[in-house]
Amino acid sequence: MNTLLVSAVPAFESGNQTEICNKLQEFTKENAGTFSFTDVQLETKKKFVGDVVTMLEATDSWECQLLCLESLKIFSRDKYNMLQLEQKECVHLLAKLAGLSEEPKECDIKVVTEAQKCLCNLVFNNANVRTICSESTCVEKILARTKRYSDSTVTWETKFYDMRLLFLLTALTPDLRAKIRTELSGIEIFTGLLETEVLCDIEDRESMGTMGASEKREIITAAQADLAGEILKTFFNIIVHVKVEDLQGEDDTVWKRLGISFRALLLSDAENEEKTEAYHSHTVNMLTLPLPKPCVMQLIPEPQGATGGSSTYHGYSMDLIAAILKFLEKRIEKCGVKDGKQYSLVEQLNPAISALCVLSRCNRYIRKHLKEQVLPPLRDASLLPEEGDSLRNKLVRFMTNPSTEIKESVADFIFILCKESVSRMVKYTGYGNAAGMLARRGLLHGGRGNTDYSDSDGDSDSDTEEYREVRDRINPITGRVEEDKPDPMEGMSEEQKEFHARELAVMITKMANEGVITPMAVGQDGRLISMQEIMGRAEAVENQENGNGDTDGD
Repeated sequence: MNTLLVSAVPAFESGNQTEICNKLQEFTKENAGTFSFTDVQLETKKKFVGDVVTMLEATDSWECQLLCLESLKIFSRDKYNMLQLEQKECVHLLAKLAGLSEEPKECDIKVVTEAQKCLCNLVFNNANVRTICSESTCVEKILARTKRYSDSTVTWETKFYDMRLLFLLTALTPDLRAKIRTELSGIEIFTGLLETEVLCDIEDRESMGTMGASEKREIITAAQADLAGEILKTFFNIIVHVKVEDLQGEDDTVWKRLGISFRALLLSDAENEEKTEAYHSHTVNMLTLPLPKPCVMQLIPEPQGATGGSSTYHGYSMDLIAAILKFLEKRIEKCGVKDGKQYSLVEQLNPAISALCVLSRCNRYIRKHLKEQVLPPLRDASLLPEEGDSLRNKLVRFMTNPSTEIKESVADFIFILCKESVSRMVKYTGYGNAAGMLARRGLLHGGRGNTDYSDSDGDSDSDTEEYREVRDRINPITGRVEEDKPDPMEGMSEEQKEFHARELAVMITKMANEGVITPMAVGQDGRLISMQEIMGRAEAVENQENGNGDTDGD
């Protein structure tokens, strides 16, 4: 590459635009897939980038502008030595060509797209560029342009890279989030974009999920699915870490429209499975956030027609909840397939589980419906809770997963469905599987969590006849009926039993002294505490009492 850049110097020095364009075309063709620039000398790169920026600013030929931008886009991939690319003049020039400055330059649409791509790369790779963009009118201009998205002059590429640039800015510049959300009406704008740009071909979005099994599955295009992903990622950024109380100031109508859009997104498909999973994933991510009640209620609308939704509960359509459960099961299945690909359990499962936790806490009907689906009444107690192919079995298996995040999120979800009752939790998972979560919450003594669940909400936990017959024989540690085992001490004399007990105590003491194990007990706060600490406290109390006794006697 270095030789090619050096060979372009005479062309730039001559000022012959044709020669310059030929060299730029040769450079872009040869380095279209280049991401490493270790073989380029710094001074050579600096000279070339400077000449390209100068030509970009001077020329009115859109063909030459396009070649200049394609060349700069290649160098914008470099996280180091941005040189002129991170200077204010260059960033403002790119914004001008992208139509995002106070005085936008009339450009060919391909030039606009290439300028957007350059800005996206620079914002991703360089903090100085992010600062320049956030302090300029770049964000305001993008949001202003969204009002013209209905014009035929604004292409899909422009819309896509507008949203991509906003996503990168809000992800990497947190200070912009509140400004977009409050001062620039971001919530209303992004809600409108979902309606007019992504779901525009679905005529009756409001009734989706309310008409029963005969309801046809709507299809959105691949381009709409991609745009939905960028909009939802940006939307997520501007309301993440915001308390639901701080979102109440927005008009309820906007939140209702957003809830309808979420429902339409999860109950529709893209033209292929990969695109469908991608935008469904971004939609589920949005549902991990605490949303205002008007939005949540639109997720479970009242059914219409004779049959109502495919899945109804107490007068509410649960089709969206069923869609999230289906999404979760597909992710679990995906993680279990040995196809050579490495999937992150946290990335694959946590969003769906977190969304179900949030929705369960928001609405008691959602929680009760989920309990029926995930924790149906027990019948067969001969198997361990983690054995089997039901969703309950699959989730319980994750409760002992090496990933702390996964086992905690799964345990929290099941605990919520159990109304945070320890006895119910143990019933469905076994004490052994639940012990980690109970210790973390200080509930090893039993009882309930801190969340208040009304006992008058009709949430029953009635046992089946099959379960009641064996209930007293179930081992609470394993969660199943254990086969009768012979007594290992049968036939031993009292002396033999005492000998083995002493031997066991010696072995435990040895392993404790060597640090192999740490003997524990349950403290008064319901959490585990080491026996050594208990003995130390007891000894301190005894010494204090003895000290007080000595003082009284003086």
